[in-house]
Amino acid sequence: MCGIAGYLGAFRPELLAEMGQAQAHRGPDGADVWSDGPAGLSHVRLSIIDLSPAGRQPMWDAAQQVIVTFNGEIYNYRELRQRLERDGVVFRGSSDTEVLANLLARHGEKCLPWLNGIFAFAAWFPAERRMMVARDAAGVKPLYWAKTSAGFGFASEIKALRHLPGLDLTLDAAAITSYLTLLYTPGDSTPFKAVRKVRPGTWMEWREGQEPRVTRFSAPNFVQEIQPFTEKQAKEGLRHYLDQAVRRQMVSDVPLGGFLSGGVDSSAIAYYALRHVATLADYPCFTLPAHSAADRAEGFVDDFPYAQQVSAAFGTPLHVARMDEAEVENLDWMVWQLDEPTPDLAAFTAHAICRTAREQGVKVLLSGSGGDDLFTGYRRHLALQGERYWAWLPRPLRAGLRGFSSRIGTGTALGRRASKLFRYADAPPPVRLASYFLWLQEDTLAPALAPAFRPSPESVHSVDPLIASLAELSAGTSRLNQMLHLDRSFFLADHNLNYTDKMAMACGVEVRVPFLDPDLVAFSERLADGWKQHGVTGKYVLREAMRGILPDSVLDRPKSGFGFPLRRLMQGSYGRRLEELARSGRLDATGVFDGQGVLTLLEADRRGQVDAAYPLLGILCVESWIRQFTSK
Repeated sequence: MCGIAGYLGAFRPELLAEMGQAQAHRGPDGADVWSDGPAGLSHVRLSIIDLSPAGRQPMWDAAQQVIVTFNGEIYNYRELRQRLERDGVVFRGSSDTEVLANLLARHGEKCLPWLNGIFAFAAWFPAERRMMVARDAAGVKPLYWAKTSAGFGFASEIKALRHLPGLDLTLDAAAITSYLTLLYTPGDSTPFKAVRKVRPGTWMEWREGQEPRVTRFSAPNFVQEIQPFTEKQAKEGLRHYLDQAVRRQMVSDVPLGGFLSGGVDSSAIAYYALRHVATLADYPCFTLPAHSAADRAEGFVDDFPYAQQVSAAFGTPLHVARMDEAEVENLDWMVWQLDEPTPDLAAFTAHAICRTAREQGVKVLLSGSGGDDLFTGYRRHLALQGERYWAWLPRPLRAGLRGFSSRIGTGTALGRRASKLFRYADAPPPVRLASYFLWLQEDTLAPALAPAFRPSPESVHSVDPLIASLAELSAGTSRLNQMLHLDRSFFLADHNLNYTDKMAMACGVEVRVPFLDPDLVAFSERLADGWKQHGVTGKYVLREAMRGILPDSVLDRPKSGFGFPLRRLMQGSYGRRLEELARSGRLDATGVFDGQGVLTLLEADRRGQVDAAYPLLGILCVESWIRQFTSK
């Protein structure tokens, strides 16, 4: 777990240290650079495996055919090392980076599917004069790149790329709209037109004077054949693959612990983790205190009592992270750390837990992220199941449902969900499916944007990448699996994993995600829909597999949001901040927003006419991002 950066082109070598310093928080245990002619690599180190100087990077293979800068972990590196040793490779240390360097030297990009891990790396092959970069299949580790007149640059964070001389800082209007309607920008786009993401499961090759070549190395989603599992087979299979995933991801030379919300995902991981430690104290857990009664009106459920129950049942230490409302007032800090204008206060809670873990000497945490994206659990999965009761209606009647939904008040959690349920009832199935991910319709948002940033019929719309990606799936993929494909490809990779990585690295903590182990993912794809969403019960097979292991109160509890009560803040300090920005002309000065339109949207939200709390937070975040990232 580290920060990487580098270039290929006519850049000055001093740039490498500047890029490394920009993301020094990702590597508090050391920093190094390497350059030779047009190629340069930077590395800032968070030591997790092989804490000795032999683990320092950038790192050559044994024959000095390739040099690598690597961020992340390869969980099966010991097995891969044994394979290389049988081929005669002699190792200097015990790191997974050294294994990767030697694999690349011997096999090139053909080795990428062999890697079980979370990673983003770059490798320079001097004899071939080529640079390659790659990102893990799930997108756990971030990686950005940009092209300038001098060549190509890449980094773990956008703030490092800002040091590239001549970087075009033109804003991407479609991406800005996506942050306000989806909370993230899907696919490879970022707020800067010139900066792109390396997509999960892909590698890129750069050669001097040529355009980059992009190749996918991971298998497409939902290529597994559905199996007619019995209940016993489904439950035993899930327990086997989850136990295997947790065991694989506990490789570490530093103390390790876990998130524990008291939900089924993190609780199941805690159970299996405790099977692979010498003492219960070797897997400390971290949680947050309960939400207040006022916060429960926003759909939050008290996590803390459930986390206590799991801790008591298993005997694992439970540390309670602390955060107060004063922390969430510092949006500038959040936006700077996240690198993108992501309007989700769950970033603060992730940071509070990771900060507490680091204070306790824990540098690695196992997370329950991904459980909802494999086995269902979000409200949109339940809403999708409800389509069977009305999707067969003629389009004019479905249009009537849409009209009805527009008149439902959004002042309560139930009203917000009911309003959203039929908002796209008469849309074509792919559009309707993608639109479940929207927080606000683009036409409702448009008056709050400056004319140049308002979506038009000819614009790229927020859900267009989602709709396009559905064509990647094989014919016959169920509607539920189509939605899970969108969850994994965009919401998880571009949003949840991104803010978790950035906030964890701000504390010098690595977060691992057992649910995204490739064997467990493949098993989830072989399950029929009913094992995932069973009536109104999400994650059905996981709940039943853990029945008798976890307390029933945990298995049957309602889902809770992992965040902070935004709507209450929008009625208070955040709303006042927006008003001040709009009335002072600072929103208009961004060139992105129309201050009067923002005030109108804010008032409509306060009256319950629209549910725009997250898009309004997005406006605050975009304003902050522009102020911090577009000036050099």
